Amino acid sequence: MRSLAKEVLAQNARQFAARVQILNEWAAIYGGLLESNVGGQPYVGYNALLLSQPECDKLAELTECFGRIMTKALQAIVEAGPQTYRKLGWPELLDYALRYEPLNRYLTAIGRFDFGLDSAGEWHLLEYNSDTPSGSQEVTLIEERLFALLSKLAPVARLNPNIGSDMARAFYEEALFPPLPYGVVEEEGPRLLPRLGLLTQSRHLTDLAQTEYYAARLRELGLECVVSDLLNVSLAGDGLFLRGQPVDAIWRLYPIESFAHTPLFAAYTQANIVGSLKCLNNLRGFLAQSKAVMAWVWQERENAALFDPVERATITRHLPETYLLSDLPPDFDYRPFIIKEFYGREGAEVYDGAQITPEEWQAYQKGTTFVAQRRVNLASVPHPILNEQGEPSLVEAFPCVGSFLIADRWGGCYSRIGDRITNSQAQFIPTWRAI
Repeated sequence: MRSLAKEVLAQNARQFAARVQILNEWAAIYGGLLESNVGGQPYVGYNALLLSQPECDKLAELTECFGRIMTKALQAIVEAGPQTYRKLGWPELLDYALRYEPLNRYLTAIGRFDFGLDSAGEWHLLEYNSDTPSGSQEVTLIEERLFALLSKLAPVARLNPNIGSDMARAFYEEALFPPLPYGVVEEEGPRLLPRLGLLTQSRHLTDLAQTEYYAARLRELGLECVVSDLLNVSLAGDGLFLRGQPVDAIWRLYPIESFAHTPLFAAYTQANIVGSLKCLNNLRGFLAQSKAVMAWVWQERENAALFDPVERATITRHLPETYLLSDLPPDFDYRPFIIKEFYGREGAEVYDGAQITPEEWQAYQKGTTFVAQRRVNLASVPHPILNEQGEPSLVEAFPCVGSFLIADRWGGCYSRIGDRITNSQAQFIPTWRAI
């Protein structure tokens, strides 16, 4: 793994700031990345991450294997009953909904496993974004633009030039998969093309742009789509209306932990349970995102009745040991671990065990919604940023390589680069294969 940082600065360091500004203005206007400034740095970095062919092959293999592992894990957790999934942080009020919601074709039509490469060249799974993974415009529109600008600096190839079409096709297939209520064996009569609602928070402009991007792609496939926010959702009978139009299916780019506190959530859940509404990203997909599930998978890594030999070996070698804090003794040595909240997003509520006090550790243990994951010695690469004077500065930064699972197949990568713990200040850079 390496970056194009040195080639980029050798191209013309004096024009670097102007190139970055023009690129990010283009990304905002044509790519929909309207909130394109993170902590004083442009969100789109003028750089690229290059993986060797063996690194790409292993990443694809691990992504599909962990997809199978998570599908099996969620099925086992739900079958184990409330005592198991409540321990993993699942709210008691949603026990029934989780157990009886209709199964989808995929655990998640589009999921993203976030990997880190260690200094020995080994991939390690850090997180799983299965509910509302971001990155669609970045790996399509923005990556195409950067490839045109940077591919002449080194022999490289895109990982998946068709990733946008693959994403749209996965949503299309899931939207057409019937939401059969619990106990119903098959659907009666022909199934018409559903009208799909895409639900988002309109005040978050980049999220709104992402839903509009997906809607445009799905309309090309023949699906009628309605984009809406919560203020324009209403209930009639056992169905939901978005902007006054009845919808047969919903994809939600809206955190379910926030949605669950709204009056409409009960109607949304009930409509899904009885089969009148198809939820493309359902409750199982949300639970799969919990770091507590990763702790459960680690605990069950030797379960031969659940995981096959390849899956067991993959968990042991490529999932850092992860524990529920509630399972750990008071004298546990937390210093070599990273402390993570079950559903923390974008690096929120993630703490380095080497930097917390004993009092803070005790507070996290009492909170009951944290895991401890062994720290990975991540490999770094050079990355050019703008300093306070607006001049290019080369720093060592740490890539978080988000590997897409699209319709249960590996689909490409969305990488961010920044501090050891990836947070909302990280920049996007494309990931390509070195030739």
